Amino acid sequence: MSMETDRRGLLLAAGAGTLAAAAGSAPALSRAQGRAGSTTVFPPIEQWLKLTTDSRGITRFAVDVAVIGNSDTIDPSGRIGPKDSQDYFNIDVRGDTFQVEGALYPGGTIPDPTILTEGRPGGRKSRHYQINWDFKAKEPVGHWLSRGWVLINGQREPARDTRGTIVETARTEPHLLTDHNYVFGRMTPDNLTPEMLVSNGMDDGNDPDKEVLVRAITGGTGRFRFATGQVVEHRLGRNSTVLRSFSNFPGAHAPNYRFEFELKL
Repeated sequence: MSMETDRRGLLLAAGAGTLAAAAGSAPALSRAQGRAGSTTVFPPIEQWLKLTTDSRGITRFAVDVAVIGNSDTIDPSGRIGPKDSQDYFNIDVRGDTFQVEGALYPGGTIPDPTILTEGRPGGRKSRHYQINWDFKAKEPVGHWLSRGWVLINGQREPARDTRGTIVETARTEPHLLTDHNYVFGRMTPDNLTPEMLVSNGMDDGNDPDKEVLVRAITGGTGRFRFATGQVVEHRLGRNSTVLRSFSNFPGAHAPNYRFEFELKL
């Protein structure tokens, strides 16, 4: 037996173990230390993640995410424009890198926002500026991890080539190119890598009422390890945490999202 065949066998055995764990065997339950040394046992994924598969083999489900504002970190060291400015929509901020985390819930947990609320002072109102989620409302069942690059080029003077031809003009949306990790379980010392999906695509626009983004599924683990498909991202109001990256707009509350998956497993 070759070393490569040996390696394939180990990977297949690991995958089978992951699927057995996903099926609800006792060791697969995530555990985290609670108050006074107590242990919280999180529910198996089947108890909260409702998968439905149609006659064409397409599996659909949704999750909600509340972005944790104080986890928002931006590094402007690679920025094309001035690195000490936060005038994001009037300079070229491409090259900024960032990361942010969120709490993941079953789809439908976060209520739809209903109240027209002002975003920036004097700005247009939208129901998606309403603070409609408090983290005290429910314990999350997973994590959402996002990292990526800023795409905003707010430079009003168009870029030209050596012959004077305009090759680029200002672009203020989409704001980001990102990778998302949707982690279906709580990461704990005895469960560092719960099942997850990964997507790639554009993020965020200037009008939350029109913001619908379609992202490509690029991988997964466990029952999702052969997944292909897409996920549609919608805004879902704001939550009780504050983004720390916008010192030019202090007090900006972090957004919530709903992600609707269409997969072939």
